[in-house]
Amino acid sequence: MKSPFLRFAKLALSYKFQLLLGVVCMIGVNVTQFASVGTIAPFADRILPALTSDEREEVPEWMCKVSRYWSARPLTNNYISAKLKLDEKLEQSEKKEKENFLIKIPDSTRQVLPASWMAKVEEVVGKLNAINPTKLARALLLFIFVMILLRVFFSVSLHLVMEGVSQSMVCKLMDMMYRKLQELPIRYFNVNRTGDLISRITNDVNVVQATLSARLADSVAEISSLPFIACMLLALNWKVSIFSAIFLPLILAPIIIIGQRIRKISKKTQEKIADIVSILQETITGIRIVRAFNTEEYEIGRFRRQLRKYYEQRMSGIRNDVMVSPLTELAGILCLIVVGSLLLISVMTGEATFGTIIAYLTILLLSIKPFRSIGKLNNVIQRSKAALNRIYEVLDTVPEIRECDDPVNAPPMQKELRFHNVSFAYDPLEGNVIKDINLSIKPGEMIALVGPSGSGKTTIANLIPRFYDCTVGSVTLDGVDIRKLSFSSLRGQMGMVSQDTILFNNTIAGNIAYGLKRYDINDVIGAAMAANAHDFIMEMPEGYNTIIGEHGVRLSGGQRQRLAIARAIFKNPSILILDEATSALDTESERLVQEAIDNLVENRTVIAIAHRLSTIRHADRIVVMKEGRILQVGSHDELIKNESGLYYKLCMMQFNDEEQA
Repeated sequence: MKSPFLRFAKLALSYKFQLLLGVVCMIGVNVTQFASVGTIAPFADRILPALTSDEREEVPEWMCKVSRYWSARPLTNNYISAKLKLDEKLEQSEKKEKENFLIKIPDSTRQVLPASWMAKVEEVVGKLNAINPTKLARALLLFIFVMILLRVFFSVSLHLVMEGVSQSMVCKLMDMMYRKLQELPIRYFNVNRTGDLISRITNDVNVVQATLSARLADSVAEISSLPFIACMLLALNWKVSIFSAIFLPLILAPIIIIGQRIRKISKKTQEKIADIVSILQETITGIRIVRAFNTEEYEIGRFRRQLRKYYEQRMSGIRNDVMVSPLTELAGILCLIVVGSLLLISVMTGEATFGTIIAYLTILLLSIKPFRSIGKLNNVIQRSKAALNRIYEVLDTVPEIRECDDPVNAPPMQKELRFHNVSFAYDPLEGNVIKDINLSIKPGEMIALVGPSGSGKTTIANLIPRFYDCTVGSVTLDGVDIRKLSFSSLRGQMGMVSQDTILFNNTIAGNIAYGLKRYDINDVIGAAMAANAHDFIMEMPEGYNTIIGEHGVRLSGGQRQRLAIARAIFKNPSILILDEATSALDTESERLVQEAIDNLVENRTVIAIAHRLSTIRHADRIVVMKEGRILQVGSHDELIKNESGLYYKLCMMQFNDEEQA
């Protein structure tokens, strides 16, 4: 399997045009930078000395005016006097030869370049030597100014292009992860913390975003300048350049060693952030419990302990990070000292000019920043590898519950929904939760599942829409194994109302017509009226356009339940699953919800799970379960006659409890 970083690089290649444009801008930045720096060596020897010789042009009129303006000032007079004496001395210097002011090609360059190239270089140098130094200086200044403007243009363009790519990659990765989460089975969310999943989608993706950001583009641009630097150094003095290469291991060794440490530390840091997000998610969601049990200080202490661990990991990474630049700079400065000494010797022996040594050291100084950028880039890559590993752990998760290769579209149920010798285990090591279940449900029939907690009622309900797949046996719809049906056709004809009502931070109408971008408000109102919800909705500040808050916190338990029923009525499913839909409600709310359920179950196939047996007395059949097995099946009247049966005992226990209440 390819490494996560290579897979991410392949994903980035989908932006070929933008990346190619970024490379062009990167090359432009380097070319314009070194086009101006490369003029130092040849033109320094040509312009600086020659400007004080008799080759210089007559002083322009504007300079004369400035000189007359400042002539009354003693400092300027002294300067002019000294300048005149210097001019006289230069004019009297007969030993000064004009050839000393000409551009010369270094011997090292002659040794490196082929003869055909050398001829063209000599032709260009000859033309430059023929130009008056003053004019050459003006042209050089204009050239450098134009190069600076172009460098700014290419640099800004590079930033815009790479930031656009990085932000697009962030959105794409988030979209891929969110889509993947929608495909994963319910079991995955039972064993993975919500906070950890949120951290992977948000924080880890943002860490990866740095690999394509403008800062990274700057680092790559600086690193890509190394070939230009190497060529220019070899052209100026290839012997000294090869000698200076012995310092490369001193520069690269700390980069590699520290980078490996940073990857390990970064992985631990990402895990600590996930812990922090998990605590936030738990405490914010359960803030009522925190307040009710007066555990604010306990939660603050728990949060602080995680913050402390995160701080320690983060500081460990920072300590390693900040060590890269000083170590590379130290090796670079050592290289500068040694190389500078060698160049001074070559100047003293006449093998090189002063302009050459200035240019060489300037270019060598420019090489320190790219080497420092190698360390920074390596650190960014190592952090990204750690984050990418966590991201691809999610993306590579193979869903246990997935459609077959050629799924069949399920038509509306005509014959029966049947369980054939079904057994199921959440964890094979813990044994089966339900065992040898055989049950047939006819169209339009209401089946009630009752029994003690942990008897497997909810598990049976979860197998019908394939939230889980049975371990043994099969569940069929009109004789077709539901594992051969498409999710959309199977779940499309099912509705669910559970005790834990899930509502979204949207309008009331948006929650009832959940999943639809466009809907008829009259259909929404009709569903709300059938669910006994219309009256309280109209009392809300904005009616059906009222935002109900996260999880519907602005509503009472009964109101939330009626909205969930209205949502199921609006969907108009042919198969309905009710999982303790009336539990934990007061008497009035239960009455309203039960009336809504009566409207909902009409002409539908219903599987109802209930603890309050009074709510399912009118069911066509009641299935009594205990310890994962079916003990009794029959109507209320049939089962209540068997005084030794479990159903009779459950009814008596509940009747006594209600009588005492």
